[in-house]
Amino acid sequence: MAKVKNIVNAPLFSRTFAAIIDLVLVIFIGAGIFLGISTLASNINPAKGYKDDYNQTIVDSGLMKLEKNVLVPYEYDNYSNYQEQFYNFYHEYYFKEVNKNQEDYDIYWFNIFIYGQQDGLNKYTQKELDARPSLVKIVGPTLFTYSLDGETPKYNEFAIPVVSENGTKPLTDAGKKQLRQYFYMSDDEVKESEKGATLRYVYYYALSDLTSLSKLQNDYNKYALYGVTLPLVITIILSFSIFYFVIPLFFKNGETIGKKVMHICLVNKLGYQYKRVQLLPRVLFPMLFTIIVVFFAGFSIWAFAGVSLFILASFLFVVFTKDNKALHDFLAGTLVVDARASTWFDNINDELEAEKDVEDYVNKVQANRDSLNEENIVYTNPHFKDKK
Repeated sequence: MAKVKNIVNAPLFSRTFAAIIDLVLVIFIGAGIFLGISTLASNINPAKGYKDDYNQTIVDSGLMKLEKNVLVPYEYDNYSNYQEQFYNFYHEYYFKEVNKNQEDYDIYWFNIFIYGQQDGLNKYTQKELDARPSLVKIVGPTLFTYSLDGETPKYNEFAIPVVSENGTKPLTDAGKKQLRQYFYMSDDEVKESEKGATLRYVYYYALSDLTSLSKLQNDYNKYALYGVTLPLVITIILSFSIFYFVIPLFFKNGETIGKKVMHICLVNKLGYQYKRVQLLPRVLFPMLFTIIVVFFAGFSIWAFAGVSLFILASFLFVVFTKDNKALHDFLAGTLVVDARASTWFDNINDELEAEKDVEDYVNKVQANRDSLNEENIVYTNPHFKDKK
């Protein structure tokens, strides 16, 4: 009996390019969906409440202020303003949050751990001194020194600029700028500074101490959950559903937009017309994997790496497996075929019927060969392409 079904696997190039088209559309449209959902979520409870609590805690610390609902650092021209700010932060605020005594963050502590001075009173262990940031250990002693009472260092007074020669000389504009940059540098100044990006500045380390507090971390994590992660999960569900389920439902052979452009489509694993229910595992498997990765890794390099490895694994399955099946093809029981080069039927009964029609036609042609002209040999079957 003549074989009329002809299944031609989709070329690798066509599958790859179709996947790229779909992925670009998902990312582009998904970005707009996420922006809208996250903006809405950030302005309603519970996300708004956690964000407001987070911002208020930072404002209460005295390290930043709110301008138009955005946290910004205080900017001063004189280093002494920063000296007062950071001393108050540690001495008046931070000690309570880390369950220590206020005396633990006195002026002497400030001289040692902010200005990098020697521990003349031997209050701290070598391990504690070694743990100071490089900025404090390397740069601090070059800029500040203990003021002296005769030959005796005044340990319980703030260290003073070295260039002031024990407070006897006024500071130049360049000297003031250098001292100020020890405490704080703008983004442009960090870019211009050879050491700014590596050694940072006091403001950076103070903010690190602040944001490491459990209360702030809890508020931030809860805000991130309701204001970022959940909107991202909703975006993934909507984007995947639209491009990999809803749109294929409107095409006869389960094509996505990318597949339609590249003239490839779906059949079931036996080479017959696919069922629409088979779209569900095709979309659910990659969608759930992406959601799990994003839920646990958030917006991070780990999330990007996880999704990238999944895409790579699926691509390798297409390249090296029989019938060029991706991971979701195995789960859904589908094949991706060349729509223009393939001929397939709804089921085996339709295939057998078509084969019988062809066989009957061939027999008829052979019986009437002498009475038929070759140009009149035309057979049309509704199940597959016309044959001439």
